[in-house]
Amino acid sequence: MQRQHAVMLGGLCDTLVSFLFDVAWSRLEEKTEDEDRYEDYEAFNASLDDEFGDFEVAGSTFLASKILFKLDPIQYDTARAEWEAEQTFLLDDEGAAA
Repeated sequence: MQRQHAVMLGGLCDTLVSFLFDVAWSRLEEKTEDEDRYEDYEAFNASLDDEFGDFEVAGSTFLASKILFKLDPIQYDTARAEWEAEQTFLLDDEGAAA
């Protein structure tokens, strides 16, 4: 009887581990689908790169926008939102002047 319990317990553990891996991997896929992509904001990235230029470190060159996007995504999103609001204001201001 003990052998049957061990086999049954092993099967249950295998099923549980499989379930947990499925849940973990599905959450990772959902998260990456919802995340913003760097390429989605070309105009903002170009604006940052024009303002701050490139950074050279040990012979490698990095874009300011890419650095901010990778190292501080919250600040990147905040700066992007402010930039978009400013662009909207400028477009509205130009439309009113015309």
